[in-house]
Amino acid sequence: DWDPYHESIKSYLSSHGYYIEMPKLKKSLRAALAELEKVRSKGKEMKFEEVYAIFLSDLEIRYDGVMLEWLHMNFRKHYKTNFYPCIEYVLKKLAQSYKVALISNTMSDQPKLLLQEAGYDQYFDLIITSQELGIRKPNPKIFKTVLEELGVKPDETVHVGDSVEADMYGARNSGITGIWIKTPEQAPWNGYAINSICDLPGFLEKISD
Repeated sequence: DWDPYHESIKSYLSSHGYYIEMPKLKKSLRAALAELEKVRSKGKEMKFEEVYAIFLSDLEIRYDGVMLEWLHMNFRKHYKTNFYPCIEYVLKKLAQSYKVALISNTMSDQPKLLLQEAGYDQYFDLIITSQELGIRKPNPKIFKTVLEELGVKPDETVHVGDSVEADMYGARNSGITGIWIKTPEQAPWNGYAINSICDLPGFLEKISD
């Protein structure tokens, strides 16, 4: 439910002398997100501040870096995720035997912060968000960056993800073995697949025997 998020933005803008009706606010936010999707359709990524600058401009609001930072902080506060109960066991197990990296398609640094808050960042050698590089999975450049940072070769690497297009095709086109986490709303992947991230340690042991 994003209503509290929208209300918080409306309230903040009101406190700065900008009284925006909710339908207008939502319309401008949709317009900004539509611009984001245009950029993403080309395999590129925008930063949160760039997207919300479009939003504020559409509302004819004179903004500065302080306002954009508040909006980002507010977004981080409202955007939360629930980790699988098995995730600490999985990450701990992986970190014992492998170099572990995360590539997240996002306009925000929120995935890094969520992992830090949960204490799970300690299990990663590298965490990369697409907004840092300006490109998104399946662009091979983002995979190449991770391989170079970790000092590993594609044929020594597996990439695990739930998106056939972004994760599996991205990995395959980078020479990396993909392991798909099955999701019912997508066409099946004809390579390696697991039902849940919880199955990953056992599956890796099986395919490396």
